[in-house]
Amino acid sequence: MGSVPDELIPLEEIVAITDPASLLELAWSHEPTLRLRDRHAVLDRLQQLLDATDPPPPAPPGRDWHQELLAERAIDAAADVRLAEALELAERVLSEADPACRIAIARATLAQARAWAWEGTEETRRRGDEALAHAAELFRQLGHSDWHGFAVFWRGYSVYFEAGYIRRGAELEREALEILAPDSPRRATVLNFYADALVELGELDQAEVALAEAEELANRDGNHFQVGYVLWTRARITAARGDAYATERLLREVERDAGDWFSTHIGIAFLTDAAVLLNTLGLDAQADSYLDKALARAGDAEEAVRQARAMMLARSGDPAHALEALQALVRGDWLDKRLVWRHTLLSAWATFRAGRGGAGELAARALEQAVQRGGGIGTALAHERELTLALAPLGELAQPAPGARLARDLLLDDGNGGRRFVVRLFGTPTIKDADGHQIELPTGMPGELVRMLAVEPNGLPTDMVLEAFFPDAPLDSARQRLRQVLTRLRAAVGDELVIRAGEHLRLAPAWVDVREFLAAADRVRAASGPRAVQRAYAALALWQDPLLPSDPYAGWAQEIRAQAEYRHLAMLDLVAADAIRRRSHQEALTALEAAMRADPEDTVRPVRAAEQLRELDRESAADFVASQRVPPTNV
Repeated sequence: MGSVPDELIPLEEIVAITDPASLLELAWSHEPTLRLRDRHAVLDRLQQLLDATDPPPPAPPGRDWHQELLAERAIDAAADVRLAEALELAERVLSEADPACRIAIARATLAQARAWAWEGTEETRRRGDEALAHAAELFRQLGHSDWHGFAVFWRGYSVYFEAGYIRRGAELEREALEILAPDSPRRATVLNFYADALVELGELDQAEVALAEAEELANRDGNHFQVGYVLWTRARITAARGDAYATERLLREVERDAGDWFSTHIGIAFLTDAAVLLNTLGLDAQADSYLDKALARAGDAEEAVRQARAMMLARSGDPAHALEALQALVRGDWLDKRLVWRHTLLSAWATFRAGRGGAGELAARALEQAVQRGGGIGTALAHERELTLALAPLGELAQPAPGARLARDLLLDDGNGGRRFVVRLFGTPTIKDADGHQIELPTGMPGELVRMLAVEPNGLPTDMVLEAFFPDAPLDSARQRLRQVLTRLRAAVGDELVIRAGEHLRLAPAWVDVREFLAAADRVRAASGPRAVQRAYAALALWQDPLLPSDPYAGWAQEIRAQAEYRHLAMLDLVAADAIRRRSHQEALTALEAAMRADPEDTVRPVRAAEQLRELDRESAADFVASQRVPPTNV
């Protein structure tokens, strides 16, 4: 990455510098490029120079070498998330420095503000916001546009973006770019983080534009870290677009050419982010490899590691363990508030996979949280597209929760102008309009006609409807009776639900659960491994037994009922087999019991269910299940 090696400045060159002002200028120059080893060596040399010289080298009016050194140490401590140390050093400067020492005071204010923002409570976030605004003003008064722009950037990133207020964070980062000069060494950094914010918002094309400028500047300056960060952010874009192997390639390139930043907490953040990205894309083995590296570096007490593990368990590990891990994060000192919605969504997914109630309410709440924090539905779709869409049908049922409307909007959006109705044929048939109002269908043939058309994506010729409804009636009589059915239907619900075009009848554009179920089940065939299992669960989220209960003997319903039941069993068998392979015994048992209820004549599944019960140390239940052809309830 880049053409200029990121090597440590020879120690003899640093030792030869005896001017504190020159050392500080050099340390400042390393800050935006994250040449951390060089910066630390320069500050160590300044410390050595000040300690060894009595009296210390004189400073011009308004400068204090000791205080400026302490301020730089505070900034480094804040950057390395050593918050208590950063606050202690910054407070020393702010309480001891002469008011005329404007550089030391402004830099210490920046360090203090960043540490407060990173502490993560609402109170410290508020104090950090005020202090960063103050630091920005101090830098503006100093006439230092680089520091001024960077303080505005840190306000956008650490106060707003990290707290989950993505839109406001992006606005401040954009303001920082307007302050920074085109040749500023900090511009590439801000562009990278601005691109990150755009990715969070789902604005991927705009993020690519920002990254292109960042990459050009990073290559111009030979800034290895920034080139690597461009690739890292680009990997997040390719992940949002669903390109698994491009994402993996970019992540490996970042890791291969990483500089000294890789040994800091940023390196751990990269490893855990890589694990989550790859897990999201179904590359579980590669994801586990990155998580193992993060564990080796930081241990399982590190917050980023625990967060990544919980998210990965929720998506494709033991769902009960996932829920425990996600709850532990909520109870802990978790800082990354921008991921609250995502943790709630993953809790919904793990809850559904575990066969527990409440998944729909959690999914609706996750969508509401995504919108409240300023990211909106675009954020959910950019980072958890498949799970968001898979859980939307459950979330839509969670009325009157505000997130249920958001879920319904997702169901209605087909990318071609939007659907107008939500039709559910599993369980009690229901039809809702775009506002969530239920449409009451008349009994008899008018309601049956709507249901018959609902299962046919392209509608039906009137001849087929006549054959289904009036097989023995003369043609003229059958047509007259069909007109009467349509008249009753229009009188009850208006003329927008069923559309007649010549000799063809069709339902108005609508989301129909059984059609979506069949399509989701078919998509499983195009995948393998964890991705196939995730798609199988997505199909199962659409299943509500029974299908078309009000039409048990209708001939037109028999074929689609058979198709749905066959796919339902296939999906349950797939997830059960995967759970058995992963030794997720309760998860496997939940799927097997559902399949046994759907197919009580099968003799193989009870044996497998008994095996899972024995693994769970439920011997008596296992013996009972093994002896039964029909699965017991509440075992």
